[in-house]
Amino acid sequence: MPIRNQIQSITQILTEQPTFVYGTANEINELADDASFPCVFMYPLQPITVSPHINGSVDNTFSVYLEFLYKTEFDQYTSDNEIYVNQALKMANEFIVKTSKYREGEGRYFRIKPGNNAKCLPVYNKFDVNSTGVSLTMILSTMYFESF
Repeated sequence: MPIRNQIQSITQILTEQPTFVYGTANEINELADDASFPCVFMYPLQPITVSPHINGSVDNTFSVYLEFLYKTEFDQYTSDNEIYVNQALKMANEFIVKTSKYREGEGRYFRIKPGNNAKCLPVYNKFDVNSTGVSLTMILSTMYFESF
């Protein structure tokens, strides 16, 4: 199952129950017009680091870029939108916690390594539909191993 599906599964158990949208920047800008908010927008994974080990296992580490956004009105001042930034930050924090605990089968699906800091930045007036919130960039490692 693609990593994007696992990320989508995690967003569906967040308290805010946001809509999930996946695609490139241009695709997301179009899809945002018809999306229900709050919404989590996921961009394609880049880069993916493949680390083979002597024991024959392989670690996949990848950077995830998500935006947690609320629909906002045009012509609002930044200070009027700060409440949405705070709500989106709470949603991003909950996402990180639930990602570290997310299970598939017998074990956790993702590993969040200590020292790999996640970065959250405020996002104002994003997309044609106009939305505000935060962007989250974080590094995840998969913890499953496939038999070949």
